[in-house]
Amino acid sequence: DGHGGRLWSFLAGAGAFFVLGRLSKGSGALFAEKAKRNGGSCGPSRGMSTKAKSDNVLTTDEETKQAIREVYGSVARTGSSLVAQGSHGKQATASCCGEADADPLELAKQLGYTEEELKSVPEGSNMGLGCGNTRTIANYKPGDVVVDLGSGGGLDAFIAAPFLLPGGRAIGIDMTPDMVHKARANRLTDLKKYKHCEFRLGEIEHIPVGDNTATCIVSNCVINLSTSKQSVFNEAFRILRPGGRLAISDIVMFKEMPDEMKKDKRLVCGCMGGCAMISDLKDMMTKAGFTEISIKEKKGFSEIIKGWAPDTGVENYVTSCWIEAVKPEDATFDPKASLDTPTPDSEIKPKGKSL
Repeated sequence: DGHGGRLWSFLAGAGAFFVLGRLSKGSGALFAEKAKRNGGSCGPSRGMSTKAKSDNVLTTDEETKQAIREVYGSVARTGSSLVAQGSHGKQATASCCGEADADPLELAKQLGYTEEELKSVPEGSNMGLGCGNTRTIANYKPGDVVVDLGSGGGLDAFIAAPFLLPGGRAIGIDMTPDMVHKARANRLTDLKKYKHCEFRLGEIEHIPVGDNTATCIVSNCVINLSTSKQSVFNEAFRILRPGGRLAISDIVMFKEMPDEMKKDKRLVCGCMGGCAMISDLKDMMTKAGFTEISIKEKKGFSEIIKGWAPDTGVENYVTSCWIEAVKPEDATFDPKASLDTPTPDSEIKPKGKSL
């Protein structure tokens, strides 16, 4: 599949994640297949070769970004075909979330999504990705302009959609073309319901949204993937209106992890290896200009983390947190500064073609 058999896809966990991982025989890699249950096996292989080690070590920011783009592009393509078959991801392939036949619906419910809201959105939008339901802390209101950083298949934007009317809209941002394509296709399944949602291709370090546009920014287990988190918070501050708020669910580090974990492709793409220390996140948000900063741990999440990467011990270093902050009301604001307008459908849907 282009990964040389070493990595089919890495399902970043019950919370960003459901990244399906599979390694070639003899690679000796960190994540092997889940125990003989529906045809899998579990636990790390022994005797990792030097080549296998080097293949899974990320040494530059650009290498990291490309690995993440490839992994999530694969998740988008695979998730689409599985949902189309009505299987909801039930395959014999191993999952870093535990069960070999892990169901995205059950994974999402474990993260705080209700069955009602999951069944109300386009079927292909829930791929079991994420580490929390941002709707529970976002406090959406009619007229809100919500920007979702790392919007994937559009799940959180679609869940937000009914709360934003009248007068509001949702803008999803993702750097992976396959994810943007998938989200746009999901939107077209009910254009009347999701007319006020749109999805843009772009990096969250350089958000393609005008100044002072958003009233609320959400992000579900994505900022940890960024190689320039200060840029993400600077950009978030720029696009928020004064009084606007952050409502983020993400993986954070509470204890410094070994360097080899920070560079491991599977842990980085799985939303664990690249996360920041809680104290560093607070410093970055303060530097960007945010106030009323709150980072709260989700109790009991270590067991979920443990299931994402069995036998690695990564749960001893990272967990999932709710991250909230506000752009001060007295921040400089020119009401004419934002020229950001909804993208016309004619610009995102080629004539005579469906997305």
